[in-house]
Amino acid sequence: MFNRDIPYNDLLLLPPDYNFDDVALLKLINKANNSLFELKGMANLLPNPGILVSPLSIREAVASSGIENINTTVSEALKADVIYEKSELSGAEKEILNYRDALREGYRLLIKDGFLNSNSFIKIQSILEPNKSGVRKIPDVAIKNSKTGERIYTPPEGYDIILDKLKNFEEYFNDQNNFDDIDPLVRMAVMHYQFESIHPFLDGNGRTGRIIMILYLVLTKRLELPILFLSKYILENRDEYYQKLRGVTENGEWNEWVSYVLQGVHKQAKETTENIFQIKKLINQYKEIAHKDGTKITSQMLDYLFSNPFYSQKKLSEKLGVHRNTASKYFRELEKEKIVKKFKHKQGYIYYNNKFLDILSY
Repeated sequence: MFNRDIPYNDLLLLPPDYNFDDVALLKLINKANNSLFELKGMANLLPNPGILVSPLSIREAVASSGIENINTTVSEALKADVIYEKSELSGAEKEILNYRDALREGYRLLIKDGFLNSNSFIKIQSILEPNKSGVRKIPDVAIKNSKTGERIYTPPEGYDIILDKLKNFEEYFNDQNNFDDIDPLVRMAVMHYQFESIHPFLDGNGRTGRIIMILYLVLTKRLELPILFLSKYILENRDEYYQKLRGVTENGEWNEWVSYVLQGVHKQAKETTENIFQIKKLINQYKEIAHKDGTKITSQMLDYLFSNPFYSQKKLSEKLGVHRNTASKYFRELEKEKIVKKFKHKQGYIYYNNKFLDILSY
């Protein structure tokens, strides 16, 4: 029997002994998969979809960190990435950019190796929480109600026990053969519950778990790039998120939890598809401007414009391999075409693309 005051060392290994063959669940699975298919197709229509991973992941990082009460805005986080050196960043801004970097590293490892293992999960967490990295060894770690201080869950305790459960999680994550009757979206929901229940780290468990979710969609070919993010949905439905997680632990309510995740996948896939559609329209507008006689807007510059809605001469010159004076000419051209505006920062200017920023802030 589960007891919230005792370490949950009896947390069962994966796969769960549960039959997900439910008509209502099947309808949600199909709905979510169809929305993912539309998102994948829309992304493939972009000339360089990979360029969007960074700005979209920063938007995700803002929402994911918001769940942990680390708060800033999408605009401020995107601006900080261009304007400030690392030593100048606020605590929240560092957390956001660490999240972006952790996602990038997880994606790099997945593409390089074709799998993720326990060391990969630990690496992701170490980028998120460089001062609290690694599997926890401290006893009596409890999840408490932030308002009342009441203990609501005590995760498994003991370094070897945590590693064993993490190893089982890793095997389930990478096994593409033995559970073919369970849709990957259901498995993704199951794994997120399991990871949060193992709670292997002192800090960063939720953010690491949400990164792993999206990387699993890449592993299972539901997406080619990590561009669907559930944190906005979870942030908007945070109380329900924790309630559904507890429902599985305390009452075995798998259907309710999986349904919640599937609804989130559908909603966020639809929203991201619309975002990418708007970005594609904007790219086409800029291409038309670039094709006008006398303009100096290259395809390489267009890619740069969609790597972040904020820009500096220094970063443009580094990215395109041009002199800063040339970068300055490019920005004057972009200003003339009303693609960017600027504001003073220190001894120079920061340029920004309001239309792209509006899409990302939606």
